[in-house]
Amino acid sequence: MTAAAFDTHCHLQDSKIRGDFPAVMARARDAGVGGLALCGYDAPSNAEALELATREPGVHPAVGFHPHEADGVSSTMLADLESLARLDEVVAVGEIGLDFYRGLATESNQRRLLDAQLEIALRAGKPVSVHSRSAEDAAIEHLAPFALSARAAGVEVPGVMHCFGGTLEQALRYVEVGFMVSIAAVITYPGNHEARRLAAGLPAGSLVIETDSPYLPPQAMRGKLNEPALIIHTARAVAEARGETAGAVIALTAANACRLFRIPACVAAGAV
Repeated sequence: MTAAAFDTHCHLQDSKIRGDFPAVMARARDAGVGGLALCGYDAPSNAEALELATREPGVHPAVGFHPHEADGVSSTMLADLESLARLDEVVAVGEIGLDFYRGLATESNQRRLLDAQLEIALRAGKPVSVHSRSAEDAAIEHLAPFALSARAAGVEVPGVMHCFGGTLEQALRYVEVGFMVSIAAVITYPGNHEARRLAAGLPAGSLVIETDSPYLPPQAMRGKLNEPALIIHTARAVAEARGETAGAVIALTAANACRLFRIPACVAAGAV
């Protein structure tokens, strides 16, 4: 049986693509995508992730507050987030993290929000999906202690570094504490040599792939919206970097995603 792909991070509730959800999912199925993690980033998108997940099999919601939201997240909003994170259908707390590139929220508030959401993940017993932009060295300060606590509490994989934009050496620090590292279609961009080096150097058990839909389309689709069906472009580029077949990369990363999100009916067996 041919393995089904798993997109570990997308935002199909985004207004750019939300209205086309049924067609997007049909194209994903036709392309061999068996599962995806639909990640929230603020209160409305968290609610939409949960709602959209009820419409299609293989859509797994994650909930969280993006670091850009850090200046406006209240204690009440965090309490509501924890209630959502405890739902059985929620596979992760995310998208959370640090973003020092755009500076849309203060660093101190970003760090406080990240710590608060890591505590929620620990109490809920869920892994995290982490955004880190120009903050790869800073995020490890928060995530290494969290990983130790999460694994002690029985969370086998504490989380995933989504669309990782750092170096291989930085990624391996996260791998060392138990995180998986996700590669997006930026690996298809001609100038992104580090992404290909990253794909080649990551241990097999720590590698997953994503689209970050509707953003970051593959090189062949630049200027258009990204969607889960296009994850095959990333799989092929990762396969080329690793000297493997695309089918082997799809099977490997799907199995890893199922382990990350603790999905019983694993898409690697074509069961989602």
